[in-house]
Amino acid sequence: TVTEVVNNYVDNVVYFRINSAKIDKNQQINIYNTAEFMKNNNAPIKVVGYADKKTGTYEINQRISERRANAVKERLVKLGVPADRIMTFFKGDTVQPFAENAKNRVVICELE
Repeated sequence: TVTEVVNNYVDNVVYFRINSAKIDKNQQINIYNTAEFMKNNNAPIKVVGYADKKTGTYEINQRISERRANAVKERLVKLGVPADRIMTFFKGDTVQPFAENAKNRVVICELE
């Protein structure tokens, strides 16, 4: 007997402008969808901030990725997600999740 488990979710991505931790209006829906999913499912979430490698120094990119992760967490909490279910991490430019540099100005929300 083979049992196949299919996840009904995907990681959610919130993109940012260069040198910014402000959530653009067109990215609000991504956070809203994550919040709605979390309110309907009892699962913790990891909110991970990143920065692109081609701009800024290591220190600047660490700070901006932290600010981005915290901005998404704050918005999730405002949308009704309990803060104790959200873990924030920031990787600066030490990890580049996407091949295209500009796409690495991002926060990725991952279910734990």
